[in-house]
Amino acid sequence: MSKDNPTLIESATFPRHVIAEIQRAAKTGIYDIRGFGAKRDIPTFDDLVFLGASTSRYPLEGYREKCTTEVVLGNRFAKNPIHLKTPVTIAGMSFGSLSAQAKESLGRGATLAGTSTTTGDGGMTPEERGHSKTLIYQYLPSRYGMNPDDLRRADAIEIVLGQGAKPGGGGMLLGQKISPRVAEMRNLPEGIDQRSACRHPDWTGPDDLEIKIQELREITNWEKPIYVKVGATRVFYDVTLAVKAVANLFDHWILSH
Repeated sequence: MSKDNPTLIESATFPRHVIAEIQRAAKTGIYDIRGFGAKRDIPTFDDLVFLGASTSRYPLEGYREKCTTEVVLGNRFAKNPIHLKTPVTIAGMSFGSLSAQAKESLGRGATLAGTSTTTGDGGMTPEERGHSKTLIYQYLPSRYGMNPDDLRRADAIEIVLGQGAKPGGGGMLLGQKISPRVAEMRNLPEGIDQRSACRHPDWTGPDDLEIKIQELREITNWEKPIYVKVGATRVFYDVTLAVKAVANLFDHWILSH
């Protein structure tokens, strides 16, 4: 027991610093794991490391060879692969968590930067489709806002198996954010908390997932590239099962970590 704070009763599970952090969070309402938060330092562009070249690969001749960041995704199977000038994309954030104006702004910014933006939970809005040159449609466990028409209007499809922010965990959009428009798009009541499931109901393993991929390709007439987004957790087993599901099917992997 601490002389300064008699309520700090230590144990093997809850040492003094852990109890103090719990009390601080309860008092202030601020937690380490939350939106826009992390327990570690966030990487910056200063942390990027560019690999040089010497023996295994010749360096570029600066005056004669061009170094470009352009990336093509989906050229193996999709009729309409996507081209990104900048291979740093804008991840999916739900409509409801973000406003229509924010979605429009992200679409404008991504177009100017030569990269893509992603729909996120809640479906596709006219604002982001109208201002995003390259828009990725997320196929999420919640199925909020999912419809074949929007799948065809997108430039690519991203199947979400897990989020980097909370791998294996679902999500919650608080009722205060469920406006009439958000509720209509999600086909749920206004003002009620809306939970996103932690797993997708359309498959239980790699065999089912492969069938779902075939369905999505048929819906979009094999025109759209299909990605898989996984949160890195049990990496060896997750990747092993994913490879079984995606053999000769997937064009690109996105690993969130």
